Amino acid sequence: MIRVLFVCHGNICRSPIAEFFFRDYAEKHGLKDRYEVASAAVSTEEIYRGVGNLVYPPAKAKLLEHGISCEGKRARLMTKEDYRYYDLLIGMDALNLRRMENIAGGDPDHKMWLLLDFADTPRDVSDPWYTGDFETAYQDIVKGCTALIDRLTFKNHLVLASGSPRRRELLAQIGIEFSLDPSDVDEFTSETIPDQYVEELSFRKASSVIERHQNDWILGADTAVSCEGKILGKPKDKKMAEKMLTLLSGNTHQVYTGVSIIRTYKGKILYRTTLSVSTDVTFYPLSEQGIQAYIETGEPFDKAGSYGIQGKGAVLVKEIRGDYNNVVGLPISTIYRVLY
Repeated sequence: MIRVLFVCHGNICRSPIAEFFFRDYAEKHGLKDRYEVASAAVSTEEIYRGVGNLVYPPAKAKLLEHGISCEGKRARLMTKEDYRYYDLLIGMDALNLRRMENIAGGDPDHKMWLLLDFADTPRDVSDPWYTGDFETAYQDIVKGCTALIDRLTFKNHLVLASGSPRRRELLAQIGIEFSLDPSDVDEFTSETIPDQYVEELSFRKASSVIERHQNDWILGADTAVSCEGKILGKPKDKKMAEKMLTLLSGNTHQVYTGVSIIRTYKGKILYRTTLSVSTDVTFYPLSEQGIQAYIETGEPFDKAGSYGIQGKGAVLVKEIRGDYNNVVGLPISTIYRVLY
């Protein structure tokens, strides 16, 4: 779910129009569950003793002309917590942006935009409080909101920041088109908690190619195996592979895949989500001879945990609990639901 906060000076004209138009548009286009939308003010001028004023009657009337109700909406002040919670904070004019940054203490995650940045002619949204022209303001807001939804709609093409043939196969399997730009970032991290480990690396991989893909959807991923509190990456040599496989023998371990999906726009991150999925895998007890025979196939050396469940390593696995594709390298059904 993408969380969007619209912001204007008093939260009684432009930002509530944007909030309720956006929500209505999303619902009518089958996108209701994809967005969480709200609005706020950068001043307390329309808030008295902690109670915000209702939407300005001409703004309410303009929405009702289009069959959209904003009944019960009251002005409220934007907070620092809003910055942490929302994925996008969208102001109506440049002054709003400056005040939003003051409230949030800056914009380190580049979440703040002007609404008409997403349209063909970037500028401030007309302020009907001064102009009295609610129709022009409404049309500006419609233009900005529909353009924003278009920018946030996945068009079935992404950049895969990975050279893994298994990840390519999984994306192709469900019909997602992609181009390749494998990340070459250092995969070292001091993180020791498995889900945070793979999430950090997946984001580093995705973000490392942003400069080359300034208006794209980018996917980065990282997979690691965790057993008895130890994170197992790819083995550097036979000795390390043998040690890992001996640890996994007869045990249940977890395979974590971290995924970061970034939508870039005008060279900035417009939207990002990072998640991880875990699958339990149980191995049969392995003999020393069996371990050596598997290592000799050469398969362990580009695989987290020293095995590939989709290859010859399938014979090592007694059972799994969770997403099989996650073990292969991508929780593809989860990714599908994020994108669509």
